Amino acid sequence: MRAAHALDPHLQRCPACGQPVEQPPPPHCSLCGFQFADDRVTHVDVTPYAQAYACRSPGWRSMSEWVWFAGVGRLNHLALMRASAASRRFALVYWLLLSAASGLFQTTRVGWRWVTGVSATPIKPTGEGWFAVARTRGAGGGDRLTDLWWNPAQSLIVMVTAGVGAMAGLALLLAMVRWGVRKAHASPYRGEQRMTAALHYSTAWSAPILFAALIIGFKPLAYVGGTLGWSWIPTARAFDYAAAVPAGVGLAMWWFGLVRLGATSPAKTRSRVVCFFVLIAPLMLGGVAAGWWFGLAHLFPLLFTAFDLTF
Repeated sequence: MRAAHALDPHLQRCPACGQPVEQPPPPHCSLCGFQFADDRVTHVDVTPYAQAYACRSPGWRSMSEWVWFAGVGRLNHLALMRASAASRRFALVYWLLLSAASGLFQTTRVGWRWVTGVSATPIKPTGEGWFAVARTRGAGGGDRLTDLWWNPAQSLIVMVTAGVGAMAGLALLLAMVRWGVRKAHASPYRGEQRMTAALHYSTAWSAPILFAALIIGFKPLAYVGGTLGWSWIPTARAFDYAAAVPAGVGLAMWWFGLVRLGATSPAKTRSRVVCFFVLIAPLMLGGVAAGWWFGLAHLFPLLFTAFDLTF
């Protein structure tokens, strides 16, 4: 449970503030005063990841497992820690991956277009950047054709816009939850920054959601296979269902982990904190997700029109 040892030659930066550490390491950080060899259970971040971060060593996977398999004692310890440079770095990695996953999810929905017409008068897009990636004739080999079109420029815009929007939404959600946790605690505890590091480290539960994004990334194969009549490729809906399972598990375990974290708060304020995580936090998540979804639905047509990428 140590943050780092004062004589550890691998110590490169302070886990509390990220300040570079001179060699040989001093007893404490010159910027924030963090005691490198202090093993006491305090409000300072002394997680395994903070130790790895201080030594510039990888510790992302081990810290994720540390969170996944945390017992009551470990959660009590984690709930007392304040947000640090290490905890912010840990959360940032997951936030970036979740943002990229959100952008990937949108690219499997937007930028694709099916068109059915007759071969004598094929339907072509009026905008720029469209490519016909698959074509099939109607039953019986008639004149009716079904074309699958894809616009890489649209996909790039969707990926970037959705990813940036997701990053902003996650930052807003964290700020709202952090504010709610502080308000849910009784006034004597509000200045202690309880659970601020724990909220960062709780992002470890988003790993199944990233796996869901990997599954949904193959969904365009279903579009091509469906157009060409492949029998070996799952349908687009099958990809949706397959991705929904790990995504739902990740969200459920994330929520359950926060409820367990709320149960570690002081007895006189525990019911309020638990109620916040049980009821209010999911509503905050739903509100941010809805704003992201419907906001992009209105923004994409405007961007496509401005860049002449409409179909």
